[in-house]
Amino acid sequence: MRRIVTLVLLFAGGALVALLPAPAEPPEPLAGLVIDPPGIGSPADSSIWYCPWGQAGTERDSYFSVASIEEATASLTFPVAIPGEPPDLASLAVLPYGAAGLNLSEIATRGDSAGFIEMDGGPSAASVTVFGDVVMGDACITNGGDEWFFAGGSTMDDDTLTLRLFNPFPEVAKVSIGAFSEIGVEALGGLRSVSVNPRSWRDVSFQEVFRQRQSLVVSVRTESGLIVPVMAYGSGTDEAFWNGTGLSPTWELPVVQTEGVAAALVVANPGLSPVEVTIDLFGESEAFPEEFDLTVPAQSPLRVDLSQLPAQALGARVTASGPVSVAVTAVGTGGTAVTTGSSTGSRAWLLPGVRTMAGVEGALWLLNTSDEPLSVTVGTLTSGEVRNSRHVVDPGRLLRLETTRTALGYLVSAPEPLMVGWTMSGDQGVAFGIGSPVELDG
Repeated sequence: MRRIVTLVLLFAGGALVALLPAPAEPPEPLAGLVIDPPGIGSPADSSIWYCPWGQAGTERDSYFSVASIEEATASLTFPVAIPGEPPDLASLAVLPYGAAGLNLSEIATRGDSAGFIEMDGGPSAASVTVFGDVVMGDACITNGGDEWFFAGGSTMDDDTLTLRLFNPFPEVAKVSIGAFSEIGVEALGGLRSVSVNPRSWRDVSFQEVFRQRQSLVVSVRTESGLIVPVMAYGSGTDEAFWNGTGLSPTWELPVVQTEGVAAALVVANPGLSPVEVTIDLFGESEAFPEEFDLTVPAQSPLRVDLSQLPAQALGARVTASGPVSVAVTAVGTGGTAVTTGSSTGSRAWLLPGVRTMAGVEGALWLLNTSDEPLSVTVGTLTSGEVRNSRHVVDPGRLLRLETTRTALGYLVSAPEPLMVGWTMSGDQGVAFGIGSPVELDG
């Protein structure tokens, strides 16, 4: 049974010392798209976060979380994939330097529920975490380019690999899909061009089409309308979902490997020429500079096994001679996780929804790839105040910090750029993620 629920949760705190935020830049207008906006405002008027992979049913639920530097109202919209059916709605109020969240089951329990969140203040960020019979999560997407790349997928043995195409607008959207793997460029046939109905989503499964691919790289290019893609990978009893990336010659990944899983870094080269790649790895007590020097052939992925290194916790930096996409896949007794990184660091990161809860332990991962120590302020966003702590991340090192049960999110800042990610793990699985960079004055 669906219903409209309005939840107003106030989570605030005092201002963080020496962090004066700049006004949020509005997203770019959608070129050539003159239609009714998806909710209370257009993309040019408010920050919209798209969350394609929400689920609520008998075995799992999803926690939707927002965080903001300024006072803001978050309006959540969950379209129903039936023409003419009204969407499910909710709202959250957030005071400065605050965070708030709700479980999807409080709004709708109809299985898959892709949605979007509109924030009227910021800088802000949003995320969704799925829990129950699995542990999975990632940040929601605020904008992106015309083409997305998903490295890290596999269709080996009983693995599942599903691409979700979310169309939040009231017009038909169309995309073209490409793929290549360790055996070369794949022929997609009827999957090459896919249309998605208005305010709906469409899932494309690859395990039956491309069997026994250890590294399947999928690209999604928008031809008309607006599509927000996300990929889900299942191995064993756990699942993971992650957002696509663009292409860059440099990538930093704060979360690569943790206890209970064996990680592999996948570098995807969609170009017509080979690229030379150097991989530097960073642990908590030692670094592994230039651990790998590799050549990635044209239109091919290269899968690099990291499980033999003498470090359970690792971050990474990838430097290539040409533009590539990078992702990490981790599978083991601890569960299944996939995540990407960022082509540039940031001096401030928002991490809504990263927390410790019943049966699940959370952790922040701070990666300093520079040659100098970095003083970092970690602001814990709680229900009544911001609790600041200061930490030093040594040069070329990774620092892990446990999250608390009172946290609803985090703001991590430093005088120089760093990378910030997170993990959540429990008996049902493990999830890797990366924070959302924000701009602050000073």
